[in-house]
Amino acid sequence: MKRKALRCKISPELRALTLGLVLLSGLVTVLRAQGPPPTEAQISDTDTSPYHVALLDYKAGHFQEALDVLNASNANTVGLQDEKVAILKSRILTELHRYDEGQKLLAPLLTPTGPIEIQLALGDLLLRKRDFNGAAKIYDMALGIKPGDPDLLLMMVYTRVGAGDLVTAAKIASQLKPIDQANPSYYFAKAALAQSTNKDQEADEDIETARTMYGIMVANRYLKTYLEVLSAPGKNSLITPTASTNAAPASPNPSK
Repeated sequence: MKRKALRCKISPELRALTLGLVLLSGLVTVLRAQGPPPTEAQISDTDTSPYHVALLDYKAGHFQEALDVLNASNANTVGLQDEKVAILKSRILTELHRYDEGQKLLAPLLTPTGPIEIQLALGDLLLRKRDFNGAAKIYDMALGIKPGDPDLLLMMVYTRVGAGDLVTAAKIASQLKPIDQANPSYYFAKAALAQSTNKDQEADEDIETARTMYGIMVANRYLKTYLEVLSAPGKNSLITPTASTNAAPASPNPSK
């Protein structure tokens, strides 16, 4: 007895779906062969605008070169785009200790309600200038926009320690959390208070704890501000700035 061959009848819909899957598979193969899309960092490497070049120099610690790039460009006008330029230039001038120039650049852009980037840049400049009361006023305005921000609270601690108001500094520091997975401000505030009462060993231990918990790169970014604002010249300490510390921007809120 002859057996009839079984035939699978495929509907037009299933045939169309199968064909679509085959075409899609071919497209995926082609895209894979072309490689992954460029990352944001790779795209930014092609940006040769004066602002971007100056920003890279700034982040590398080449402050005079960064300033030269901005001064040689047409990036020094006043406007929305130039607000970013003004912030970057003020931070560069801060690193060069040309505080009055940076302050003059930022003052016309400042309002009680922001922009917070201007407030941060000016507060950091005044802190580095050791105008502790002036910096405190600016940071207080910024805290109105970002209440409880740990970086701002840390800067406020620095201003009060710098001004000799340790009682207020301790009250502000008490608002910081010892267990913050992303921010070492608590330990630097604690170190600042310890150092202000000549407990250098305790201050060093707090900073080493921050390095252990958050990594050297993160801790060193905070350490640079700590050392430049609070360390007395020639004072002995177990904590010394490293090469990566020197190259990092002083503020925990660098220009982006």
